[in-house]
Amino acid sequence: MRQIRSIMGVLSVYMRSFVDVMSDRSLMNRSLFSSNLSIYRALKWFNIAFSFLLFIPVFASLVSFNLPHLLGYLIMAFLGYATWIFQGITGVPIFEEIRFLALLHLNLHSVFGMWLEFYNRFVIYDDILHIHGGFLGAVAIFPFVLGSSLAWSNLPERAVKWKVWFSALSIVNMFGVFWEIFEFISDRIFRNYPGYRMAQENSLNDTMLDLIYNNIGASIGILVFWWYLRKSRDVNAFMEKMGRKLGEFLETGRKRVRTEN
Repeated sequence: MRQIRSIMGVLSVYMRSFVDVMSDRSLMNRSLFSSNLSIYRALKWFNIAFSFLLFIPVFASLVSFNLPHLLGYLIMAFLGYATWIFQGITGVPIFEEIRFLALLHLNLHSVFGMWLEFYNRFVIYDDILHIHGGFLGAVAIFPFVLGSSLAWSNLPERAVKWKVWFSALSIVNMFGVFWEIFEFISDRIFRNYPGYRMAQENSLNDTMLDLIYNNIGASIGILVFWWYLRKSRDVNAFMEKMGRKLGEFLETGRKRVRTEN
């Protein structure tokens, strides 16, 4: 019963977050590259449409049943709502561009790569997605690392830059390694399943190239962010608010654990 209440609590938090996004609450919603309200609203509706698009392969794989593909599509569909869930639980605002890049990446992998078989049709498609994945990872992580540094530390500007570089690259590589392990395990389990596409056909060569592409994409993402920050100091202030909100959430969690113990 406690587990059911916990699940219902998570779902209610997600719904509150989704309503916050739909109602354009200024604290929760922000466009990164433009203060134009029309651009923000267009991004918001693109994101909502992309989140529903992820379910097309799920229903399609139910018709022509393929267990490994169905599991993959379900995971991608759930991850499509991860930014709203995170935002609702922590209260940390998310840039709509970051949400857009996350949903775009999931759709490129799930809808286009797997369901429409772009991975099989275009040799460089997987390489492009790994570059985009590294770029997405760096752009998504950057605001939290920089925002936390601005809000909670007194590091000099040069030290903050090094911290952002190393933190973003380290986290992107960590997720990259986890993804390669996931592909390896998936290949071992489903390699003889009819219609299953091997993720690591050339094993070591494929894995190393994927990790290299992740780092190329991450480096591009960090450079783009630094370039943009030189133009807009207001974004710094917003990211500091993100860092402060994240710190408050973590501190509240620590106090709750101490109280329960």
